[in-house]
Amino acid sequence: MLGTAAGTATITIGLAASANFDLVVAALFVRGIWWWTIGKMWAETSVMPRLFGIATMALAVIALGAAVASAPMGMPAATIWTSERLILGLWSLALAFILWRSR
Repeated sequence: MLGTAAGTATITIGLAASANFDLVVAALFVRGIWWWTIGKMWAETSVMPRLFGIATMALAVIALGAAVASAPMGMPAATIWTSERLILGLWSLALAFILWRSR
Protein backbone atom coordinates (compact mmCIF):
# COMPACT_ATOMS: atom_id res chain seq x y z
CA MET A 1 0.00 0.00 0.00
CA LEU A 2 2.79 2.42 0.91
CA GLY A 3 4.70 1.68 -2.29
CA THR A 4 1.56 2.26 -4.36
CA ALA A 5 0.80 5.60 -2.68
CA ALA A 6 4.39 6.81 -3.03
CA GLY A 7 4.51 5.61 -6.65
CA THR A 8 1.29 7.43 -7.52
CA ALA A 9 2.60 10.64 -5.97
CA THR A 10 5.88 10.23 -7.83
CA ILE A 11 4.16 9.84 -11.19
CA THR A 12 1.76 12.71 -10.60
CA ILE A 13 4.35 15.22 -9.42
CA GLY A 14 6.87 13.99 -12.01
CA LEU A 15 4.44 14.70 -14.83
CA ALA A 16 3.67 18.14 -13.41
CA ALA A 17 7.39 18.89 -13.02
CA SER A 18 7.94 18.10 -16.69
CA ALA A 19 5.73 21.07 -17.52
CA ASN A 20 6.66 23.36 -14.61
CA PHE A 21 10.29 23.57 -13.41
CA ASP A 22 9.13 25.04 -10.08
CA LEU A 23 8.06 21.53 -9.09
CA VAL A 24 11.39 19.80 -9.79
CA VAL A 25 12.53 19.88 -6.17
CA ALA A 26 9.19 18.48 -4.99
CA ALA A 27 9.36 15.75 -7.64
CA LEU A 28 12.89 14.87 -6.55
CA PHE A 29 11.83 14.71 -2.90
CA VAL A 30 8.83 12.47 -3.65
CA ARG A 31 10.95 10.22 -5.87
CA GLY A 32 13.40 9.88 -2.98
CA ILE A 33 10.56 8.75 -0.73
CA TRP A 34 9.44 6.24 -3.36
CA TRP A 35 12.95 4.88 -3.89
CA TRP A 36 13.40 4.49 -0.14
CA THR A 37 10.08 2.65 0.24
CA ILE A 38 10.69 0.29 -2.66
CA GLY A 39 14.36 -0.29 -1.81
CA LYS A 40 13.57 -1.06 1.83
CA MET A 41 10.88 -3.55 0.83
CA TRP A 42 13.20 -5.24 -1.66
CA ALA A 43 16.10 -5.40 0.80
CA GLU A 44 13.95 -6.88 3.56
CA THR A 45 11.78 -9.30 1.57
CA SER A 46 14.27 -10.53 -1.05
CA VAL A 47 11.70 -10.02 -3.82
CA MET A 48 14.59 -8.49 -5.75
CA PRO A 49 18.27 -9.04 -5.03
CA ARG A 50 19.14 -7.52 -1.66
CA LEU A 51 22.04 -5.54 -3.13
CA PHE A 52 19.71 -3.88 -5.64
CA GLY A 53 17.36 -2.93 -2.79
CA ILE A 54 20.26 -1.35 -0.90
CA ALA A 55 21.40 0.49 -4.05
CA THR A 56 17.85 1.80 -4.49
CA MET A 57 17.87 3.04 -0.89
CA ALA A 58 21.19 4.78 -1.58
CA LEU A 59 19.60 6.54 -4.55
CA ALA A 60 16.84 7.65 -2.21
CA VAL A 61 19.34 9.25 0.13
CA ILE A 62 20.98 11.04 -2.80
CA ALA A 63 17.62 12.24 -4.14
CA LEU A 64 16.46 13.50 -0.75
CA GLY A 65 19.81 15.18 -0.15
CA ALA A 66 19.71 16.86 -3.56
CA ALA A 67 16.16 18.07 -2.93
CA VAL A 68 17.11 19.60 0.41
CA ALA A 69 20.45 21.03 -0.73
CA SER A 70 19.32 22.39 -4.10
CA ALA A 71 17.79 25.62 -2.77
CA PRO A 72 20.68 26.76 -0.54
CA MET A 73 23.24 25.82 -3.20
CA GLY A 74 21.30 27.59 -5.96
CA MET A 75 21.35 24.62 -8.32
CA PRO A 76 19.36 25.24 -11.52
CA ALA A 77 16.23 23.11 -11.86
CA ALA A 78 17.10 22.06 -15.42
CA THR A 79 20.42 20.55 -14.26
CA ILE A 80 18.80 18.70 -11.38
CA TRP A 81 15.98 17.41 -13.57
CA THR A 82 18.29 16.19 -16.35
CA SER A 83 20.62 14.43 -13.90
CA GLU A 84 17.74 12.85 -12.05
CA ARG A 85 16.16 11.58 -15.27
CA LEU A 86 19.49 10.06 -16.35
CA ILE A 87 19.83 8.24 -13.02
CA LEU A 88 16.22 7.05 -13.23
CA GLY A 89 16.86 5.71 -16.73
CA LEU A 90 19.96 3.80 -15.64
CA TRP A 91 18.09 2.44 -12.62
CA SER A 92 15.23 1.32 -14.89
CA LEU A 93 17.69 -0.50 -17.18
CA ALA A 94 19.21 -2.28 -14.18
CA LEU A 95 15.72 -3.26 -13.00
CA ALA A 96 14.83 -4.55 -16.47
CA PHE A 97 18.03 -6.63 -16.55
CA ILE A 98 17.26 -8.14 -13.13
CA LEU A 99 13.70 -8.97 -14.15
CA TRP A 100 14.88 -10.44 -17.45
CA ARG A 101 17.42 -12.66 -15.67
CA SER A 102 14.77 -13.93 -13.24
CA ARG A 103 12.43 -15.38 -15.84
